Amino acid sequence: MSVREEETDWTLYHIIQAAPGITTEQLVSVSGMPDETVAASLERMEKSHLLRRTPEGVRLLSLQEMLFSCKIAHTMKNSPFVMENGVIKVKHHGDESDA
Repeated sequence: MSVREEETDWTLYHIIQAAPGITTEQLVSVSGMPDETVAASLERMEKSHLLRRTPEGVRLLSLQEMLFSCKIAHTMKNSPFVMENGVIKVKHHGDESDA
């Protein structure tokens, strides 16, 4: 990750912290960043177990949720199951998802 990506993530993280439940569209508007920049940042932060995106908006995970999410992702890496949006599902044949 480049320094610029880290700065983008940090900026958006603080916006989300100040406005839990903010939508992606609102983040684009408030931050003044392009849609694709915000989307890439949210994806990075979600993969890093820092936040959760739902149809209602974006929210930061608590420390407990972060730790649990990391533990589950690590545990399920080689399992026949995958976790998607907090739901445990059977991994489809050929699915390479890391949960």
